[in-house]
Amino acid sequence: MSRYVDSYLVRQVPLTKFHEQTGQKELLFNATHAKHTPPLTRPLEEQSSRESQKLWRSTVQALLERNQDLATEEKTKIEDRQREEAAARANEDIEWRPKLFRAVQGGPGGSEEGRENLDWIINAHM
Repeated sequence: MSRYVDSYLVRQVPLTKFHEQTGQKELLFNATHAKHTPPLTRPLEEQSSRESQKLWRSTVQALLERNQDLATEEKTKIEDRQREEAAARANEDIEWRPKLFRAVQGGPGGSEEGRENLDWIINAHM
């Protein structure tokens, strides 16, 4: 028996089980009546300058105001700064290591076997 998730993001996410005789489908979630749950985040004043919500705030605000030119300008500022910092690290031969993610430790028999196609995985125990 093999399994895969076949998603219809508008209404349902069924898990399809392939059995030789039946080919049954089991519904895991029906989003038709689901209520939106906003993510829990710390207040902006408690976030570091690199946390996504704070980092991209001006870009998102410009998009909400339908100001495409300003959104592009703000996005470009962030990306240019990231490119400059990456170039400076390369010039100083400094290896970049993300704070909240780590490299995947895949391979046969390893605890993350099957995740080798991922570059990074969240660095937390869940």
